[in-house]
Order: sequence, then C-alpha cells, then structure tokens
Amino acid sequence: MSVMASMDWLSGGWLAVMPAGLLLAALPRAAATRHAAMTTRNRVRSASVVAFAAALAADLCFLLGFRASLNPVAIPVPGLGFPLPFSIIVNGMTLALATLVSFVIVMITQYSVQYLDGDPQQARFARLLAFTGGFFLLVVIAGNIGLFTLGIIATGFSLHRLLMFYSYRPKAIMAAHKKSIFSRAADLCLISATILIGHTTGSLQFAKVAQFVAKPGGLPVSLQIAAWLIVLTVVLKSAHFPFHGWLIQVMEAPTPVSALMHAGVVYSGAIIALRTSPLLVRDPAPLLTLGVVGLMTVIIASLVMTTQTAIKSMLAWSTVAQLGFMSLELGLGLFALALLHLVGHSLYKAHAFLSSGSITDQLRQVPAGEKKSPSLSSWGAAVAVGVVISAGGAWLFGGNPGRDPAWIALVIIFAMAISQIMVKGFQFDTLADRLMSVVVAGVMGVVYLLVHSLFVWAFAQDVAVRTGSGTGPNLELVCLTAVSFLLLSWIQGPGRSQLPRSVQFAIFTHLYNGLYVDYWVEQFSHRFWSEKVGIELPLKNLALESMEAMARNQDILANGGAAQ
Repeated sequence: MSVMASMDWLSGGWLAVMPAGLLLAALPRAAATRHAAMTTRNRVRSASVVAFAAALAADLCFLLGFRASLNPVAIPVPGLGFPLPFSIIVNGMTLALATLVSFVIVMITQYSVQYLDGDPQQARFARLLAFTGGFFLLVVIAGNIGLFTLGIIATGFSLHRLLMFYSYRPKAIMAAHKKSIFSRAADLCLISATILIGHTTGSLQFAKVAQFVAKPGGLPVSLQIAAWLIVLTVVLKSAHFPFHGWLIQVMEAPTPVSALMHAGVVYSGAIIALRTSPLLVRDPAPLLTLGVVGLMTVIIASLVMTTQTAIKSMLAWSTVAQLGFMSLELGLGLFALALLHLVGHSLYKAHAFLSSGSITDQLRQVPAGEKKSPSLSSWGAAVAVGVVISAGGAWLFGGNPGRDPAWIALVIIFAMAISQIMVKGFQFDTLADRLMSVVVAGVMGVVYLLVHSLFVWAFAQDVAVRTGSGTGPNLELVCLTAVSFLLLSWIQGPGRSQLPRSVQFAIFTHLYNGLYVDYWVEQFSHRFWSEKVGIELPLKNLALESMEAMARNQDILANGGAAQ
C-alpha cells in the first residue's frame, strides 16, 4: 500500500512525457536538404509513437489505481494575487482525450511522410507539426485554466505557421489571417476569464474552481462574466456561424494540416467547456446561448454541406455542423454525450481527410444515377419508427423524459439519425429489404445508447450534471431543437422535391455561397492584410521556386541526366 502511495504520480508522469517528447523533437533546426528532411521526420514520427505509448501507459497506471494529479511547481504571478501552476489533471476525461489526440497525431505524422516526400521544406513542416501537436497535448492534459490558456495560445501560433506553409497560395494566406482574427479574440476572452476566475477563487486549478462554485449561494458577478467569456471563446474557437469562414478556407493548407485541425485542434472550445462545466451550469444563460448558437450552426451548415461539390469543402462544412452539434449538446447539459461525440467525430474526420484523395476513385466506380427523393409517407414512417426505437432504447437505458426533458431532444435527434437508414431501406421494393433496414437501425440505436450510457457512467465524476433543465428557457431550447431537426430532416428528404424548381435553384445558390456572410469577414480582414500584399509575395516566391527548379533541371542535363 505504501509503495502504491509513493508512486501515485505515475499516471501524471506518463502524461507529462507526451507533450515533452514532441516539443523536444521539434527544437533542433534543420536545413532544407533531403538528409535533414529524413532525419527530422523520423525523429518527429518516433516522438509521436512515444507520446501514444505514454498515453497507453498512463491508461494502464490509471486502471491500476495510480490516479493522483501532478502539481510539480507553481509560479507566482506578480500583481494578480494567484500563482500559475504547471499541473496535470488525472481523470478519465484527460486519459480519453490524451489517448485520442496522441493516436491522431501518430496517424497524421505517418501520413505526412509520404504526402510531403520530396518537398524541400519537409523538415520545417515536421517541426511545425511536432510543435502544434505538442502544445495541443499540453492543452489536453492541463490541470488548470492558466496552463490551458498558454497551451491554446502556443497551439494557435504554431498552427498559423502550418496554415501558411504553402506561401504561394493567396487563399491560404488570407484564410490564415482570418483565423488569426478570431483566434486572437478568443485568446483575449480566455485570458480575461482566467484572470477573473483566479481573482475570485484564488486558484486556477479546475478542481479548486469546481469546489468554489459548488458552495451554496449566488454566483459572484465576476464568475458570471467569466462564464460568458468562456462561452464566447467556445463560439470563436469552434467556428460557429457567422465566424466559420476560416475553417472552410484552410483547405488550402496541406491535407495533414486539415486533418490535424478538423480532428483535433478545433475541439479546444468544446474541451474548455467540458473542463469548466461546473461553472457553466451555475449560470444557465451563457450555456443556453451556446446551445442556441450551436443549433443555428447545425441547421445552416448541414444545408450548405449538401450543396458543395469539392470533397474537402464538404468535409469542412460537415465539421462546422458537427461542432455546432457539440455546442448544442453542451447547451442542453448533455456533457457526456458531447464527449462521446467529440471522440467519435475526431476519429471519423481524421480518416475522412487522410483518405479524401481516394474518394474520387471510389466514386468513379459507381455508375451515375438519378437521386430519388423519398416520399412523404416513407419519410414519415421512418421517422415514426425511429422515434419508437430511440424512445424505447432511452427507457431501456434509464432515460426519463418526464424527469429530464433533455432526453426529448436526444430521442428526436437520434431518431432523425437512424431514420435516414430506414428512408433508404424503404425505397427498396421487397419487404425483406425494408425489414432489414429497420433491424439495422434498431441495432445501431441500441449500440449507440449503450456507448452513451457507458460514457455517462465512466465520466460522471469529470463533468457536471445540469439541474433544472425542465423549466423555462431550457425546455424551450429542447422543443426548438426537436422541431428544428424534424424540419431539417424533411427539407433534406421529401421537402426538397416539393419546392418549385426556381425556388430550389435560388436556395441552392445562396447556400452554396454560405449565405455570403464570410464576404463581410473577408472585407474586414483586408483592412489589416491587403489582398495586394497577400498576392505579390506568393507570386514572388513562386517565381523564385520556378527559377530554382529550372536551375536544377539544367544541372541534371549538364551531368548527363544523373539525379543530384
């Protein structure tokens, strides 16, 4: 027993290895040579594997009972009255996120080796990738909001360099600049919230803040302001409408950067909301606002996504919709569901981006055919069966809509998801195919609700539980969510064919252009970074690279075609 007590820091120690290894691997400078590229990429790839192995070791130690958080040092902050601790929080959510992020980083670094093979700047790319991954792992394991904020700021600056990796692409440069506007605004909000929380509670530790806000009585005004600032941070970091344009346009960056962004870094907003959930549930207004903004983002992004023709653009709009979905779940107080959504979508989106280049080949193998819209009767039947399946599953796993109306929204949302399986199945002529679609939808429903129940049980100690969700504005958000998802399902199903052609064309045009909201953001960006400067510099770089390529070709010809 004494041996276990003396080594209680083991899980936290393994977690500390993860960002440290990647950051150390990124430090040595490298020249733009083939040898330097191979050395750097191998070093970064090895560091990412070590980080994933450390995450698995931390998981094992946690299961064996080594669960103490790590608090090695706290640095006094002059003039603020509270220290900045370099602490690591050890709980189920930290281990789940650390394992997820480190696994995604391993996949991305491995993919980058082939993707950038032969690029003269591959060593620089590998170093920037290691910096970004290391800083984001620091965000994931941070035990206090101060270290979390520092990690977010560092991640943002290193990611900015990655987004501008192709300096000869004007759209890539402008998208990076647009992102920096919202990122810096979010950073200021998070810094302000950190200072308010530290002044009021005397500590930045997530656990200490949770203990402070759990005390009976009203919430201090300073913490109410901090809650609003955190919600604004989530909205800006998660690319919610109308601050979404940069996330669509960063597709100009290399595909591994897109995967890292959409499968990891962009979830920083949801992570800070989960970490500070004990504070957010004490002031319902900010959380309710987050849910409304998330619902609006889901509806708009889901419709726009169906109009896109470029694969990566469609995936980007899908990410915007899913991020809005997560914020809606957070706003409804379904924190465990939001965490499950984050894990599942991160794995899916990493695979989707890294395999996006082969999707066109797969589509070529499918003969083109006319898309048949489902009839109103088949859609209604699918929705009704979906509601029965999801409601029965919710009851089976202990959900009680009468006691917690947030389950009403969960049942409707899930019914819309599994009804899409049955809508396609009901279009077959044979009864066996239709019944098979119902069976598949039922199995999917049971599996999903089982995993959701496991997440609720596993992370009950790590996130807050929202109370009073059945009255007032919270119940109105639940009803609005149910109606909105029903309407969205109808528009994407039988409703589309019932509109006149001219109306369909007009709606398609406006949605394809993202309702033109990003145009105003771009005009605002040009006030800080002119389009002329953003184009002239890349053209100059492109001309230099072309001259260098011509010189290399001449050298090869002069040496009888031998490769240099």
